[in-house]
Amino acid sequence: MMKRISKNNSQNNKNRDQKQPNPIILASLLTGILVWEMYPALRHTAAANAGALKYSFAQLERQQQQTAQLFSSAAVPQKISYSVLALNTLISEPGNLAEATRQNPPNQVPATVAAAVRRELSDSTGIAADKLKVTESSGQSWPNTCLGLAKADEICGQMIVEGWRVVVSDGRQTWVYRTNARGNILRLEKKLAR
Repeated sequence: MMKRISKNNSQNNKNRDQKQPNPIILASLLTGILVWEMYPALRHTAAANAGALKYSFAQLERQQQQTAQLFSSAAVPQKISYSVLALNTLISEPGNLAEATRQNPPNQVPATVAAAVRRELSDSTGIAADKLKVTESSGQSWPNTCLGLAKADEICGQMIVEGWRVVVSDGRQTWVYRTNARGNILRLEKKLAR
């Protein structure tokens, strides 16, 4: 038996079509999200450019003050400091790249990553974490999500992973770990005898 399509049903379909997002806008938005997630270097560049923006704000303020002093002998009213505002905005969010780069020299492993490596090594060897010292560290780009140390039966994501190569020692033995940038993926590279 066939059902008759009522006018009300037809009206609902029209409303549903009107609520659909424009496919071009939707495709652009989803592509942007994918690019943002797949290429973390874009985020790093954006944060670095924000640091350059802070510098340009400071330069603009100096020029404004010099101009005001040239053309006015009266006191210059206090203005909002754009450079301080920009700096506060950059470092106000915890975990922000600008905050991390300000605190860590280029090849110094972040404290959270070093702590994760010491904790992992302590758990696997029984050596107290406070006896383990990071003797060397360097930033690395690993070839896959297994950090270039895939096991025989393991499937690894084929993408470049930014991270660290961390050398840890207890004074007698040395271990080399590979990590991702956050330190939540750890791989023991090899154990070196001293």
